[in-house]
Amino acid sequence: MTQSNIIPLPARTGVFDVDAFAPLLRQPGKALRGGLYGVGYEARVAIANYDQLIARHYQAVAPDGMAAACSLADIHFDTPQFGLAITFEKQTEIAVHDCDMVLDESLRALVAQFGGVFLHNATITGAAREKFHRNIFPHLKFHVDRGPTSANQYSCFTRDPDDAVQRQPRLSSTVFVANIVAWLEMVSKRRADAHTERGVRASYELFHDEMAAKLLGRIILEQAWEAPAGTGEIAVIDNRTVLHATYDKEKKTRGYPIGARYLI
Repeated sequence: MTQSNIIPLPARTGVFDVDAFAPLLRQPGKALRGGLYGVGYEARVAIANYDQLIARHYQAVAPDGMAAACSLADIHFDTPQFGLAITFEKQTEIAVHDCDMVLDESLRALVAQFGGVFLHNATITGAAREKFHRNIFPHLKFHVDRGPTSANQYSCFTRDPDDAVQRQPRLSSTVFVANIVAWLEMVSKRRADAHTERGVRASYELFHDEMAAKLLGRIILEQAWEAPAGTGEIAVIDNRTVLHATYDKEKKTRGYPIGARYLI
């Protein structure tokens, strides 16, 4: 059995009540309503039953199922419900991290359960909004931002509603896949040998444009950054379990650089 490389941390008080989202793990096709700081939100699983969709799509190269493929690849996978999307009814400030760039404990737990957390109509609290730089990633080149020895394994991407550029919807998306998808895709295209390919590479060029379009919402999770002007958006992932890339739907522009920060 492949072991997870995520080290459990002691339970601490966080922004969210992690247990409140447990119903989505049991019934991922349903929406969940809740509230934070007096503001209502709706939470959904971005890709329900992700493990089943992956197994079905790659059945030819993983005939014995996901568990066997993960064992062979030496890649851990335990997010069958992939991506937690939370949309607030009005703009809400979230203390995503502290002054030492340590990720909020409840968000850390939710990232572990869902692979990534995607907050819509949300901004990072106060002065912490300034602690970022801007990145733009190559088209469909899936990669990790931090190597296995780095302390800050969590990537946080942001669209600042008060920034003159980022306040507008972005012309390109950020897309995400679980690590095992990259291995399966490489093997299925005969760009890697299932009997020798082990673990996760630092980067992959996966899919072509037409295939990527068909796989959005099934194998590839898309953060479109397309909410109306003046809307804040936040995405948090763990580089040890999820790969990401830019996806340019129009094939003309990569859009503006998105905010990026790396958290412990």
